[in-house]
Amino acid sequence: MSSLTTCRHRCFLLLALSLALLPWTARAAEDWTERLLIVANKTLPDSVALARYYAERRSIATNRIFLVNCPQTMEITRQQFNDSLRDPIERHLEERGWLVRGERGEAKRNDCWLLVLCWGVPLKIAADPTLQEKAAESMRPLFRRNEAAVDSELTTLPSGHITLTGPRGNPFYKMEFFPPASRRMMMVARLDGPNVAVARALVDRALAAETTGLLGRAYFDTRGSQDPGYKVADDYFRAAHEIARRAGVESVLDEKEEVFPADYPMTEVAIYAGWYASQLAGAVGLPDFRFRPGAIVHHIHSFSADTMNSGWVGPCLARGAGAAVGNVYEPYLQLVLNSQIFFERLFGGHNFAESAYAATPALSWQQTVVGDPLYRPFPFAADEQVNRLEAVRHPDRAWAYLRKANTLIIAGKESEAIGYLAQKNTVLPSPILDEKLGDLYAQSQHAQEAVTAYEHARATYRDIHDIVRVSNSLANLLVKFNKSADALAILDHLIRKYPNYEGRRALVKSASTLAASLGDKRKLNYYSRLAPPPTAGSQKK
Repeated sequence: MSSLTTCRHRCFLLLALSLALLPWTARAAEDWTERLLIVANKTLPDSVALARYYAERRSIATNRIFLVNCPQTMEITRQQFNDSLRDPIERHLEERGWLVRGERGEAKRNDCWLLVLCWGVPLKIAADPTLQEKAAESMRPLFRRNEAAVDSELTTLPSGHITLTGPRGNPFYKMEFFPPASRRMMMVARLDGPNVAVARALVDRALAAETTGLLGRAYFDTRGSQDPGYKVADDYFRAAHEIARRAGVESVLDEKEEVFPADYPMTEVAIYAGWYASQLAGAVGLPDFRFRPGAIVHHIHSFSADTMNSGWVGPCLARGAGAAVGNVYEPYLQLVLNSQIFFERLFGGHNFAESAYAATPALSWQQTVVGDPLYRPFPFAADEQVNRLEAVRHPDRAWAYLRKANTLIIAGKESEAIGYLAQKNTVLPSPILDEKLGDLYAQSQHAQEAVTAYEHARATYRDIHDIVRVSNSLANLLVKFNKSADALAILDHLIRKYPNYEGRRALVKSASTLAASLGDKRKLNYYSRLAPPPTAGSQKK
């Protein structure tokens, strides 16, 4: 990366992918409330208030809050990091007896597994050209750097003083359980965002999502590259898509070079993972785009968290996401989050911090983990999720029905899934269920049933993007069964009714193709006169 697109000469680490996916089972959560330390900036009242709010909401004792006197800037020097963060935190842990060292400085015991940094605590440590370390001489030149994310640098605190130049291997990488590595590292995450209101909302979003399990769709955006250096990241995304699909989440995989374009009807996003744009782009970049509350976001870019006001992490959190992982400086592709392991852990019931660090190859490097670290977005299997949401008559329980149906489909029980959805749809009519029924009927060649289901969904949806998506599905089905005129009527209706829709150009293109095939010169002439503005937010990756 300093731009991933210019680093083909670099040697990327190729990790073996295992796509053997076990049935989804939720994992029991440990009680982390006595294994963490909340760190806030005492010079900022909002930072202190956030620390207290988090402790209250998560039932954490107030003696687990520690206030530091640190700069009110995102970037600090190495000396400022040592003086205002690392050393005070270490002394506090030792004074409390939570970190015990031997005579040589090694950690004999570490009872603090997690640091939670609050808004107002600096984000990154600037490079220090005066720092000279003998060990750096044996490193590859591109790793002879000492800038780092504050989060990542603090993870190595139990190890004592280490070489600061270059990355350090993560002993927790690919592990299932954290404590064996706790004498060598701790997890570090932050409640942060463009402002303290967003940081505070991360707590509320996490707690709300945990009561139902995260609901919505998953979108995985590969680059479609065959270059070995890039394909490894694409393969991780493909594996993550398969993990989500097997967990029952409605999941979309894009294999095109561009990000999901602005005219792609992306809605109800609970998971988004992709690469490689410098800022919000395509469908996610539209001004009115919002994530499902608590959504998980991972976009690979060298500087996705360079600040909390730009890039991907901060802006996505401001649009409703609940947790995101990013980079503050150039990490290089082989050292970014392994998205396959990350989502495997999340869907296995692990919390956000455990999942992120089990998927992180290197510490003392460039990664920041932003969100409530205790957040467990998938604490329930599909059946339990249905039961919980039905018990309280939750208005979004259609998503749980959809997930249950998808698990039946994965098990090869398509007919049972159709029956299940049809039965639930009579009790709780929902365009979400209608659309899925339309998809299943279309796949099983039940054309009339598919048309009816799609029509119900189209009439009930209120968001233009949902309407366009299901209308396209219906139009494609009609073309397949030699009803192109009916398909054209559907697209023509959208074009005339929604003149300001950002995907209008794509609709016009599809309608023009159909009009030409039907010899409808009047409509062709009409479409040729339309000149919609260029699609916004469609930068290349």
